[in-house]
Amino acid sequence: MVDLASARYGGEVIWCNDEFFAPASNLISPAAPVWREGEFTDHGKWMDGWETRRRREPGHDSCIIRLGLPGIVDAVTVDTSYFTGNYPESFSLDACGADSNRLGGAEWVELIPPTPLEGNTTATFDVRDDHRATHVRLNIYPDGGIARLRVEGRPVPDRDRVCPEEGLVDLADASLGGCCIDCSDAHFASPDNLLSPTEPEGMWDGWETARRRGPGNDWVVVDLGLPGTIDLVDVDTRFFKGNAPGSVQIETWGPDGKWWPACDPVAVAAHEINRIELAAPVEAERIRFNIFPDGGVARLRVWGRPRAESLAAVRMLYVNSLFDQEARSFFRTACAADRWVERMVAGRPYTSAAHLYATADEAFRAMEVDDWLEAFVAHPRIGERRGHQNAAGEAMSSREQAGVGDAVRHELAELNRRYEEKFGFTYIVRAAGRTGEEMTELARARLANDPKEEIEVAAGQQREITMLRLRRMLCQPEEDG
Repeated sequence: MVDLASARYGGEVIWCNDEFFAPASNLISPAAPVWREGEFTDHGKWMDGWETRRRREPGHDSCIIRLGLPGIVDAVTVDTSYFTGNYPESFSLDACGADSNRLGGAEWVELIPPTPLEGNTTATFDVRDDHRATHVRLNIYPDGGIARLRVEGRPVPDRDRVCPEEGLVDLADASLGGCCIDCSDAHFASPDNLLSPTEPEGMWDGWETARRRGPGNDWVVVDLGLPGTIDLVDVDTRFFKGNAPGSVQIETWGPDGKWWPACDPVAVAAHEINRIELAAPVEAERIRFNIFPDGGVARLRVWGRPRAESLAAVRMLYVNSLFDQEARSFFRTACAADRWVERMVAGRPYTSAAHLYATADEAFRAMEVDDWLEAFVAHPRIGERRGHQNAAGEAMSSREQAGVGDAVRHELAELNRRYEEKFGFTYIVRAAGRTGEEMTELARARLANDPKEEIEVAAGQQREITMLRLRRMLCQPEEDG
């Protein structure tokens, strides 16, 4: 499991009601807590953790942490190291799946109920909740100090992380589920640092082995978060100036249970991002990163193209693990009719993209005229770039209307006006893959329909738009469906 809250992965304390003796940001430090004998601040004894003042009124203290890696929480570790007479009597932990700017209306659920704590100990608590958390709220009763909070679980990335509009994906990225499962040596620093999505901050923030005095070489085995085809690799040796490896090599684990070289050993420079382009793309689920003979590497980026089934599995996990509130927002991006959205949310968990598409078809068959009109309202007029109910939908509409050039905008504006005067709703047409001229010609032809005919035609276009959007949102090829 990965510490989803760690500052190493971009975790951040965004609010707390009190941090008089020690800041809440210490909670998510990747380093182990330390004790400094005899050191005091203006407020009292220096402590490596979060410590609030002594509460003299009813209530309890809390802090909210934005997870660096949103995901499903499987376990929580509470470390009260060095807090002996000042630790809380108990704690609880809540989670939500909202963006930071929408926390005021967030749907919080309790992951761990109020649970007793002991001082100067480390305790791990199992969690049984399958929601994708973006934030956790740590409550301590009534006050006191905690050294570290580890929120351990499985990352569930959003679409932009697994399906960027351009370029390749780092298949080994910890935020996509990449993890180090074995290594020859981690004397100075853990190989887990290699896969961090953040930039390295120093020599301590990488993988470094002891000086090798015998034969052989050091290595680390990585399970790719997204199995796929590897095209190139970046070996980042920044901050390793006199202790970088002399050369490196990538091997892949074959179906025959053997390691196969994806490239010959390649010399690398110190304190530099070294790009290694493979002679030919290679399929992989697991790799071994060899360094010769030893040394330190800050980051390993394994750039490639995920398998279709890998993407489908990640996107299904995302959809199924959303809180209901977030799931509604997700499906409303594809179609804004409340009846359709509620059926899609209730249809989870989906076993596959095909299962989700079939449910979408069933939900369409249950829609009535008012539902279709509600869906139509959410679309901007063809040729315009505004009017969608959410930012994701607006961006998708803009992308779909890429074929509308300036030459036809004036004519489309006039056709939109005439269409709305006759039918009472926005001209709906699948814009993706069509030119402005094609959509103009279709609008002229559809003006000849009677209102009953036209709402059926518009409903058919809405279905096409929705299904194309769902395929895009699930990272599935549009030409397959």
